[in-house]
Formats: sequence, C-alpha cells, structure tokens
Amino acid sequence: MTFLLETTFWVSLLAAGIRIATPLLFASLGETVGERAGLLNAGVEGMMILGSIFGFYGAYESSQPLIGLASGLAAGMVIGLMFGLITVMRGADQVVTGIVLNIFALALASYFYQSMFVSTNEVPQLASMSVVRVPYLSTLPFIGRAIFVQKPLVYCAFLLVPIFWIALDHSRWGLNVKAVGENPEAVDSAGVNVWAIRLQAATIGGAMAGLAGATIAIDQVGAYVDGMIAGRGFIVLAIVVFGGWRPWRVAGACILFGAADALQLRLQISGIGLPNQLLIALPYVLTILVVAIVAHRGGYPAAINTPYLRRHGAESTAQ
Repeated sequence: MTFLLETTFWVSLLAAGIRIATPLLFASLGETVGERAGLLNAGVEGMMILGSIFGFYGAYESSQPLIGLASGLAAGMVIGLMFGLITVMRGADQVVTGIVLNIFALALASYFYQSMFVSTNEVPQLASMSVVRVPYLSTLPFIGRAIFVQKPLVYCAFLLVPIFWIALDHSRWGLNVKAVGENPEAVDSAGVNVWAIRLQAATIGGAMAGLAGATIAIDQVGAYVDGMIAGRGFIVLAIVVFGGWRPWRVAGACILFGAADALQLRLQISGIGLPNQLLIALPYVLTILVVAIVAHRGGYPAAINTPYLRRHGAESTAQ
C-alpha cells in the first residue's frame, strides 16, 4: 500500500483517468444535447458499438486514423438520425427504441466483423496514436505530466467542452434546444420547428457516440472486440445526470469515472489482494451510487421522453 504515498502513482492515475474519460466525454456531450432537447437516448451503447466497428474498419483499410474516426462519427450520425426519426416523427418510446437499437447494433457489429475479418489468419491491429507534449505546460509539476502529455484526441475532447457550453448556453440555437426540452408546445406556438431541433439533437448525439466508439477502437484498444464498449453507454447516461446537463460539470464527471476505472486497473496491477472481479466492478458500482444519490435531485428537462406529435397546426400531442 506504500505506492499510494508516491507522487508518480497519482500522476499516472490522473493521466490515465483523463485518457479513459475521453470517449466518455465525447458521448456525454452529445447526450447532453439530446437530453436538453427532451430525448432520452438509451441507445448510446449501440451507437458507440457501431462507431467502434466502422471506425476500426475505416482506419484499418485506409491506414489513416482520421478516416476511421470520420467513419465512426458518420455511422453514429446515421443511427442517431434513425433514432430521431423513430422517436420524434413517429412518437415511439425513447427508452424502448434505444434498447432495441442496442441489440440491433451489437448483432450488426458482430456480423460485420465476422464478414470482414473472419478469413484473416491473425487478429487485425492498429498502431496507437502518438503522445503530444504541450510546450512549457507539460513541464509543470504534477499537472503538467498528467494533463499536457496526452494523445491528440484527449485535447480535442476537452476543447469541445467550451464549444458545447457556448452552443448550448450562449446561443439562440441552444436556447431553442432547451426550450424544446422544457415546453415544446410553447416553442411550436412561437414558430420554432420542434421536430427539426430534436432531429438535430438526435443526430449530434449519435455522431458524438459514434466518435466515442471509434476512439476506443482506434486510439485506446487498437482493435475491435465484441463487447469492448462494456456498458460505457449506460455510464454516459449517469454522467449526464450527475453533471446536471452542463458541459463543464459533465466533463468533471467524466474525469471522475475515468479515474475510478484507472484506479481499478492500477489496483489490479499492484496485487492489492482484492478479487479482480470486485475491482473491475468499481466503475459500475460508482454508477449505481451516482444514480442513487442524484435520483431525488430532479432537474430533468420537463418534456424528456415525451413525444411531441403536434407540428404547426396539428391537433394533439402524445404524452
């Protein structure tokens, strides 16, 4: 247990936590947009799965990580739009639709992988992206090595936080998104197209989830394996609630969950004596605790998981 007193342990823990938090942050920012607009996307897991397989395939065939990331983003965008069309325009239950999409995505990804790589003699692998040191900042004590010696996607994810904050909290579009999630009838009466805003939110959420899945496959694992998302999509749902639908707080929640995952990995390596199965469960136990703690707090958008079928003069809404 003396390793807990070493500075290098905590530096490496923070660095690993930030790195692990990166795909969670991509997906959580997209889910924040969706939930602000009244869409509870329980299909984040499936969108991340499809993003991982298509992202991996794009990167493997082109030998270009950026093409792979774009492929994963595009796959997530398509499935996100599909989710939007089913729930927004047809009024289907969002949770049920998301669960069905998860099952569909897992089966589709497994089928694609078997079709594309079953004949190969060895498991296809991707080279990891290189670490980039930020000049001057990387030399700062403690935080320099933890925060500013990371891979490019880590910097991209955290640079998106202020962009999403400005878009959601300081723009007309963000105001419309929030209004659609709170009172779609009033927004429709004011001449704003509720369906269009929600479809945009669903597409953004899907694209970010697809990018998250591609990040795991391309930058963190370097391969595709069935089950590699491992419930992260459901952790994203807890993160968004814990973060109060605010990009900055969501980013902090992602780091917390990333650090918990990094801690269980470090504890396994250290041979602390606890069963590995118990340590692996640590991030998921944290998810349950977070849900239990914040469940009473409320704050959900008023119209979340409520389809809105009245559009510019139609006669009724579906509750």
